[in-house]
This record gives sequence, C-alpha cells and structure tokens, in this order.
Amino acid sequence: MEAKQFEIQSPNGTLRGNIRELSGAPLVLLLCGHNGFYHFAFFPTIQHHLIENGYSSIAFNYSHCGISGHGDYFDDLGRYEKNCRRLEVEDSLFLVAQLQEILQEWPAQLFVLGHSMGGFNAGFVADKLVTAGTKVDGLIFLNALKTLDVRTPETMEEWKANGVYYRANGRTKQDLPQGKEFLEETLQSHDKWNLEKTISHLRLPILVVHGSADEAVPYEHGLNIFSWIEDNNDSNAFVAIENGTHTLNTSHTGNRDSEQVMEFCSELLKWMRE
Repeated sequence: MEAKQFEIQSPNGTLRGNIRELSGAPLVLLLCGHNGFYHFAFFPTIQHHLIENGYSSIAFNYSHCGISGHGDYFDDLGRYEKNCRRLEVEDSLFLVAQLQEILQEWPAQLFVLGHSMGGFNAGFVADKLVTAGTKVDGLIFLNALKTLDVRTPETMEEWKANGVYYRANGRTKQDLPQGKEFLEETLQSHDKWNLEKTISHLRLPILVVHGSADEAVPYEHGLNIFSWIEDNNDSNAFVAIENGTHTLNTSHTGNRDSEQVMEFCSELLKWMRE
C-alpha cells in the first residue's frame, strides 16, 4: 500500500508527513530526530514492514524542522533555529489529537516510536498522553538520547555567549543554527527536561533498542534508559543491534534496507505482537 502525503496546520505551523493506513489496525507514530524528517533513511523501510504486517503508521516533519514542502534540505534556517523540544512535543501531541479525523476512527492500538532526539521527545509525549487519559499501548526508544546535556563545556559557553551555535550537518554540508530555547532546555536538562524523572514512573510497555556501534548517541544511553524502566512492566525489553550505527547502517537516499534495520523491524514486530 502506497503512503499518502498530508499537510496539517497546527498552532505552531505546518506539519507535513505521510500515512500508511489499514482500517482498524494498530498505529505506530514515528518521531524523527532533530535533523531528521519523515522520509529520512530507514523510516520508509520501517513503514513498509509495518504495513506489510498489519500496522498503520504516521511519520511527519515538525513545524520548525527547517524543511519546506516534502524535501530533504534545510531551506528555512530561521524556523530551524527556533526549533526545540517544546515545539516538537507540542507538534506530536497535536497530531495525536487529530488521529480520529485523519483515520476516521481511533486506532486499535497506539504505539509511539522515537529515533535519536525523537526518542527523547517520545518519553515526554507518552507521559503527557497518559496523564491526559489517552491509552498508549507501547513506547519504543530507538538509538535515543538519555539527556540533552551532551555538549562540551566549551560548546555550552559559546552557545550561552552568542545565543546560538552552529552545528555542521555532514549530509547537507550546512552549518545549522541551534537557538536560544533549545539552549534553555539544555540548561534545564536536570529538572524540567529530565527524561529519567519523566519515564521512570510509566507502567506502559516500553522497548529500548540501541545499536552497539552508534556513532552519534553512545550505546550507554540506551542501557541507562532501560535501567530506569526495567522493572515497571513485564513486557519491557532491551534489544541490542550488533554493529548497528545511528541510522542502523542505512543512509539517505542510499541503502535503506540494511541487515540491521531488518533486524530492528523483526524485533519491533515481535515485541508489539507479544
């Protein structure tokens, strides 16, 4: 089944993405990382395997991801600089609130899956949904950050002094601006934006998956996240993807079907079914 593109106006701006839908099926909400987008690298592969096995999915771009239309180049650096966890979490919650209208029915089950910074976001999204009374049937962390506090002291001083710091993007060869609200969130990583405090009380099923060769988010992040929720639910599990890189050995727009991403899809489907 082909993916259908959509555009929705949220209070923060336009959310663009795609949906692969089966009537009455469980749904997986895919949250991309800070420099990701809905059709980045392995996301089409994951969506394909989900729909082939009876699961609908939605992948989307945040309102301030910095990409106009359905492209893959950061052409709106003004919005990108303003992007932050608050906006990404709000965008995700807004999209969940539209599911009834988008699908013409509420999904049989709702799973939230986040990659990289999207994994960090997913913990806050799930917590807010549960607090609001929305049933979340599973939360999946894929190569997720355990904390925003990952910058060097020198970088933090530069960021505080200038209100922005520029991070090189290897794919697009751009220097991408990290702005003031993202800085404030990073400085609040031990209280307001503390993932451990946010998810350690969650009792819903949680799967943590991390590539052993992740070059962007060290493997220990996944281990730490799992340690915070390990005993909260009998279904909670940790899966190591051996030799898996940050994008599970895929690239954009090259190899999207690596051995590691196939292993991830298999483990994900097995866990959701159980």
